[in-house]
Amino acid sequence: MPSSTPKVSIGLPVYNGEQFLESALNSLLSQTFGDFELIISDNASTDRTKEIAQSIAAKDSRVRYYRNLQNIGLVPNFNRTAALAEGEYFMWAAHDDLWSQEYLERCVMALDKDEQIVVACTLVRDIDENGSLTSSDCEYRRGTISLLEMGLDSERPSDRFKDLIRLEHLCEPVVGLIRASVLKSTQLHPAYADGDRVLLAELGLRGRFHVVPEALFFHREHKNRSVRLHPERYERAVWMDPTKRGKILLPHFRELLEFARSVGSSGLPPRERLQCYRHLAGWTVRYRRRLFSNLTHAVYLFARSIVPAPVRRVAKKMLGLGSEKTTLCL
Repeated sequence: MPSSTPKVSIGLPVYNGEQFLESALNSLLSQTFGDFELIISDNASTDRTKEIAQSIAAKDSRVRYYRNLQNIGLVPNFNRTAALAEGEYFMWAAHDDLWSQEYLERCVMALDKDEQIVVACTLVRDIDENGSLTSSDCEYRRGTISLLEMGLDSERPSDRFKDLIRLEHLCEPVVGLIRASVLKSTQLHPAYADGDRVLLAELGLRGRFHVVPEALFFHREHKNRSVRLHPERYERAVWMDPTKRGKILLPHFRELLEFARSVGSSGLPPRERLQCYRHLAGWTVRYRRRLFSNLTHAVYLFARSIVPAPVRRVAKKMLGLGSEKTTLCL
């Protein structure tokens, strides 16, 4: 049973998660480390999410269930769970993932052992809709780099920053165990596409990451994942904030500016900040095609707003553009 103030807070934001929610909750409640609170923030679900959560909360006092009167959006619901947390350490949990029983114990051990570590996580395996392990060459992992290939435990903040701003790594440490005091000194999860990468970079500027070299976290791959429903960066930006639809967003430029903001507010010594800015200069060169794609899409949206529809159709034919998605930035 937890103490009056739990050591760990787990935030589980959910919307219409009836298919996998019960399995995720049982996985978390079966942890060998038991001193935690589990905060469920139901974003006005219209399925059986409320019934499932309330049923489990009635059986386990560690579970706290909250329900928003209306859907407040994905990111605000994520950040609400962090605002409600009372523990020394905090972890976001997705309603469709699973964890080995010793996941929390191993991560807590790492944070307790070294105060310079701000995030503890483990290696990841993928599971399918039925909870079975999938092939190690899962489609969306091709071309990505492993957590063990990154310098997340480097003593130099600029080294950690260099790897955390890369677009070839998946952002799974964002659902690792985070030192709550450090997390609350950041902007939390930002409301724009790839905001989790910016948050990780911000955390990396504040301390080291520890990666347990075992796969104790199981990420569920299924057809309703947000990156499958919204595969392109512009689409994800609009999904996170529907008011942005049809507007010029420049998501990769936004990401670059947010990285720079994180460095500027980090309080690092001038030499380390300068090195981080050098890495950002290299980032602009490395991902110049994505930045150019942003500009192309911005020009397209601007032209569409001032050019009559018949002229646009003729121009698209001449340029060989089959659909609007041809110009969307990835």
